[in-house]
Amino acid sequence: MPYVAPEEANNKLIDTLDEIKSRKGLPPWRERALATARFRMLVHCWPQGFGHPKHYHPRADEIWYVHEGQLKVTFNDGPTLVAGPGSILFAEKGIAHDMVSVGKEPLVMLVFVTPNEPDDEVSSLS
Repeated sequence: MPYVAPEEANNKLIDTLDEIKSRKGLPPWRERALATARFRMLVHCWPQGFGHPKHYHPRADEIWYVHEGQLKVTFNDGPTLVAGPGSILFAEKGIAHDMVSVGKEPLVMLVFVTPNEPDDEVSSLS
């Protein structure tokens, strides 16, 4: 997930997923919940079939927590995995990954990326 400048994030001292979902409305959407120089946290809500193409982060680790729905992920050229509510997934820097929402219900997931550097761009793969 691309860089989020700290001033572009909500950075609220307290927020809830229910409040975020209410503010954002119907999927797809992305909420820039928190961002500092050290990390960024986003909340994504994707309808079935919505996803992110294969890419990798050359300097950043990425962690996902699936709160609702189901996420289909492939890491590098490994097997395709389907993660449901409560699942935690991890892509260390340099690990290619793609993902798509596959459940009947919209996917709601928390995404954590560290470090949060302006020059940490997502590199597309063919």
